Amino acid sequence: MTEEFVQQASPDEVFAALSNDTRVGILQALQAADSHEAAFSTLREAVGVEDPGQFNYHLGELTGRFVRKTETGYRLTQAGKQMAGALASGAYTVEGRFDPLTLDAPCQACGGTQTLAYEDEAVRIECESCPATTAFAVPPAVFAECDREEIPAIASRYLRATMDLQYNGFCSYCNSRVQQTVAALSALELPDRVPDGALDDVVEDPASTPWVQFDCQRCGATASANLAGVLLSHPAVAGFYYRHGIDVSEHPVWSFPPIDSLELDVPSRDPLRASVTYREGDDACRIVVDERLQVVETDC
Repeated sequence: MTEEFVQQASPDEVFAALSNDTRVGILQALQAADSHEAAFSTLREAVGVEDPGQFNYHLGELTGRFVRKTETGYRLTQAGKQMAGALASGAYTVEGRFDPLTLDAPCQACGGTQTLAYEDEAVRIECESCPATTAFAVPPAVFAECDREEIPAIASRYLRATMDLQYNGFCSYCNSRVQQTVAALSALELPDRVPDGALDDVVEDPASTPWVQFDCQRCGATASANLAGVLLSHPAVAGFYYRHGIDVSEHPVWSFPPIDSLELDVPSRDPLRASVTYREGDDACRIVVDERLQVVETDC
């Protein structure tokens, strides 16, 4: 079996192919079409170009990379779907912000009032009484056309979906593979968006608190999260809570699981082992992972 992945175009060529309103309109029209496919005349009418020759030229500039010719017309390639989706997300074209919302869930560190704000394409959960902060990137389309009271739940679901993607080894920006590194919090360099001191009141002992860092091997994006939150995606943990009548997806990421129901530890450093024990009543679920986030022991 031959495996070959060759870069067929430079970034300059790709963006040059999209530097025209008609070509962008073609991608958007195909994205809106049934099965992302349309006949030449239907597509030209949807884009609003009267001259068939001019339209054919612009369509030809997209064909092969973003558009594929079929027996009945034209359809988006996978790259075309991704580009059309990126345009629809507003990541390149929309700016958004809203006034901070007061959250129902109190700060887990101090019990203070938390607020959620959105600006510069990032959500920030901040406590009014201590430095505890949660920050994560969200494209504008996630909050488009939603009611204000829905924003916290939508933000939580988006963050959990992003964490699940990274837990499964993929970058949320470029879909390439990420390297997962488990270490004590004190041994990791946190992203710039996490301010100094933000975790001081949340984490009693950074040297014994396991954290996960996700580093993309292609685009260089990096993210980090508490191991306890990441492992909520593991079937044993989700099942443990479900047996107690708790659906983890229904609880905000920034307030579940409760800190006082967890035991976090880094019992071994050579080889590295990190453990999380979740508690619900008198019942417990313990998960142990290695430095690459592979589960090596479960007791649930």
